[in-house]
Amino acid sequence: MRLINVDNHQVEEFYGSNIPQYAILSHTWGAEEASFREWTQRMTRLRKMRRPGFSKVHETCKQARRHDLRYVWVDTVCIDKSSSAELSEAINSMFNYYERAAVCFVHLEDVPDCPKSSIDRLDLIRRSRWFTRGWTLQELLAPASVIFYSNEWSVLGTKNYLAVLIAGVTGIEELCLQKKKRVDEYTIAQRMAWAANRVTTREEDIAYCLLGIFGISMPLLYGEGIRAFRRLQEEIIKVSDDHSIFAFDIELSDATVFAHHPSAFANRNRVHANFPGKLSAPFTMTNAGLSMSTPLIRTLSPYWVLAPLNCVEMDAKDGMRRAQICLPLFGKDNTYMRGRTPVTLINKRLDDSGPGMTNEVGDLTYRKETSYLISYFTRVYPIYGNELDEAMKGFKVDELDQREQGFLITFPRGMGNYQLCAAFPPDDLRRDISFFIPTTGPDPGVDGLLGVDEDVVRGVIIFKDESVHPPKYVTIYLAVEARPGGNWTCTILPQRALEDVDPGGIAAQLDKADQAELYNSCTHYDQTADALVAARTQFPTASGDPCREAILVEIVFDVDVLMEEQDLE
Repeated sequence: MRLINVDNHQVEEFYGSNIPQYAILSHTWGAEEASFREWTQRMTRLRKMRRPGFSKVHETCKQARRHDLRYVWVDTVCIDKSSSAELSEAINSMFNYYERAAVCFVHLEDVPDCPKSSIDRLDLIRRSRWFTRGWTLQELLAPASVIFYSNEWSVLGTKNYLAVLIAGVTGIEELCLQKKKRVDEYTIAQRMAWAANRVTTREEDIAYCLLGIFGISMPLLYGEGIRAFRRLQEEIIKVSDDHSIFAFDIELSDATVFAHHPSAFANRNRVHANFPGKLSAPFTMTNAGLSMSTPLIRTLSPYWVLAPLNCVEMDAKDGMRRAQICLPLFGKDNTYMRGRTPVTLINKRLDDSGPGMTNEVGDLTYRKETSYLISYFTRVYPIYGNELDEAMKGFKVDELDQREQGFLITFPRGMGNYQLCAAFPPDDLRRDISFFIPTTGPDPGVDGLLGVDEDVVRGVIIFKDESVHPPKYVTIYLAVEARPGGNWTCTILPQRALEDVDPGGIAAQLDKADQAELYNSCTHYDQTADALVAARTQFPTASGDPCREAILVEIVFDVDVLMEEQDLE
């Protein structure tokens, strides 16, 4: 490791345990930075001393002497960038360099020495270019002691003193800034989110500047472009079982399996780990795509499943309610691609959003895992010809036919012996995409807590188990206000033996349900001895197809087994 002697400004080399205490500089590069070759030539160093890049190093030495330190490390001078091997070693060691430093001096060259007021100064700090650069992220996180300076080297404050301001600018929790919580205690998605709005001069550096933050070492290949960021993610999954690396918005990405840039994680800062009571199954990249094993949430469509990940989004504004992140996957025979319609990620609530529900089961998903492949788009389509194309067309509806609200029907534990029997109105159930989009309302005069004088639409879906005699029926009643963000309710209607499911009989049952259910509280969870229904999650669709907002409905038919599993946990 090369260090600059603050007394004679000579560059000296140290190895291993012989490395002395040192200060380190964090700054944004300008046009006239000093280089290793220039600095090591004494006459050149003296001749150019007044240039910004050189005077910055001199000031760093001066500040180090004030802290009783004899050495400093400055990246422009202490790395010989003409050697690709040395550059690679330095970049892979950079986080460690900053972490081991006795103190880090941050020079904010765009923050003047004497602003009009202290408020102006804080605003200038917030808007400093230093907070927008990729490399300065690890320079903020790694050192324990950080001091910020103005362009004239007046002290602005320490990292601890400015922690609230810095947290607001960067999205990084104060506990992390104050070294009360380690960087590796945050999920991959959270750490990616910290870099989402940062930029680097070279395209590859957005990956290389994150190596230390993820504890990764890898060769530098300048010229590979965005491939570097994919390589980083491939290296991360070799040493981590954190699924949040897949919790990016593919609408913000040019890729499908991995993100093309940290910006795809821009809204993932609240994603926390949610590891089950056992180790997550390994997942690896293959030449065909990503091979992984998770439980799969089935739908009415043979082409569409949801893959729950081992991470949740925590909403501090909503009582820290947890929502498990699920990937919509399209395909067949356990070969899938990530979906963009109706939404790229679904945050499935594990807690009810309505009042009074304290005994509900949070996670309804079956624990058994399925092994599958998430392929690239071009890998999936040829397998099935036009079959998958036709299935995906079901999400597209004419703009004039778009509805405000619809229900996405899912089966987190499969359907067992039950089969879809009927729906009413029958045309409102889109089995090809597993959506129930009611279009008709109750008779005039039926008002309730869903909203007096509100436009309410509702319907029922009936399931039948013919493996027993007489057959068992489960009838799910769903109702929603046909307006943006409208209230909704779900319930299981009393079981009855039906020899023949005729529209007239269903209509009569639906009328009775309107009178009973619309006067009750807007429950999002109902359970009987035979079945359970939960509708706790409402989300906007990406393009308004097949409806502008969707409500995720989870239906369980093996309640007894579910309860046994809950007791064991």
